[in-house]
Amino acid sequence: MSKPSINLSILETHLPKCRNLKQFNPILSQMILTGFINDTYAASRILKFCTDSHFVHVDFSLKIFDRIDDANGFIWNTMMRAYVQRNRPQKALKLYKLMLEKNTGPDHYTYPLLVQACAIRVSGIEGKQIHGHVFKTGFDSDVYVQNTLINMYAVCENMGDARKLFDEIPVLNSVAWNSILAGYVRAGDVEKAKFVYDQMPERNTIASNSMIVLFGRTGCVNEACRLFAEMPEKDMVSWSALISCHEQNEMYEEALAKFLEMVANGVMVDEVVLVTVLSACANLLAVQTGKLIHGLVVKIGTESYVNLQNAFIHMYSSCGEIMAAQKLFNAAYNLDQISWNSMISGYLKCGLVENARTLFDSMPEKDIVSWSAMISGYAQQDRFSETLALFQEMQLLGIRPDETTLGQKTHRCLGCATRGSGEVGIGEHSSWGGLIT
Repeated sequence: MSKPSINLSILETHLPKCRNLKQFNPILSQMILTGFINDTYAASRILKFCTDSHFVHVDFSLKIFDRIDDANGFIWNTMMRAYVQRNRPQKALKLYKLMLEKNTGPDHYTYPLLVQACAIRVSGIEGKQIHGHVFKTGFDSDVYVQNTLINMYAVCENMGDARKLFDEIPVLNSVAWNSILAGYVRAGDVEKAKFVYDQMPERNTIASNSMIVLFGRTGCVNEACRLFAEMPEKDMVSWSALISCHEQNEMYEEALAKFLEMVANGVMVDEVVLVTVLSACANLLAVQTGKLIHGLVVKIGTESYVNLQNAFIHMYSSCGEIMAAQKLFNAAYNLDQISWNSMISGYLKCGLVENARTLFDSMPEKDIVSWSAMISGYAQQDRFSETLALFQEMQLLGIRPDETTLGQKTHRCLGCATRGSGEVGIGEHSSWGGLIT
């Protein structure tokens, strides 16, 4: 019986047609049986296909990688990139050490991957070590390597080294400018960020969006609005950043008005901006507006996103529509910790302490937010025995209370606290009905 045969032409013809492991495995088996897996180019092709395919697990790709006797730099880089893309940066760094042990030379594609891995791990120490290797191997003048190093230092909050490297680059491109600016934005350094932004030869949309985000975080709403108005081109992130800017600074009416303008201009909305405007609705007690947004979300097909589900539960319960919140919670199939905590808080806001306790007792896992909410709920109802009992139960389980929980427990149980008054809602937007449908 003759051995199954495969060559490069057959590989390149049939490999792209594979849509699952059942179709892929016969090709891999023939490569192994015939020894074609040791052809470096063919091996690189099949490994690249594996790492790019959603149906092939990265650990399976590693098994294929381990069968390649004479892996070149491209093959090593392909495997490291797979780990970085799948948020397993430590595996990529270990693979690099093995690469050096095998005396395979890294190239200008290797180091950006490794630097990115260090950034994901927020490991400045490892990043500096890789930077040292970059310098020794002579890739320190590579533009792509330089840009990823600036970003890594910025992510690791080492703006000193990030700026030093930035200043040493003879010809700066837009990526370098955006990276150093993003670092100052992340650090909340308004003055240095403004200085960099003003020095940029081309203030692109990414840079302007970063500045709007920074202005929002630091309360500079007027500057954010001015910059937004001056932008020659605005994308979805620009609108989302300005809406978030208003919401963060408790300008909820303005946030909703800007969202209305965004929709009117035909700009696509995403999960981030929808969560932001739902928070504004909750703070305004604008349940009718929230319902219109709910209709929009159903229309665009994102109602199953867990962050949106949580935002709707919070919005409805904040507005006293606890049955709508409960219906969403019961119908959801992708709940997280925030979902449970939001529903418990919703019951408590509406005075349904027993419903909250039933849900609390059925939680698969409780965190400090869960315990704090339930203890606070009992305290708000002057049910001091339950407050004390639950607080003691939390301590017995080794959960350390935060200052809020301690304050609630101490004040309520000693009868020294007063009840707070409810917030007054602000009127609805009458113009929304015709637009968001």
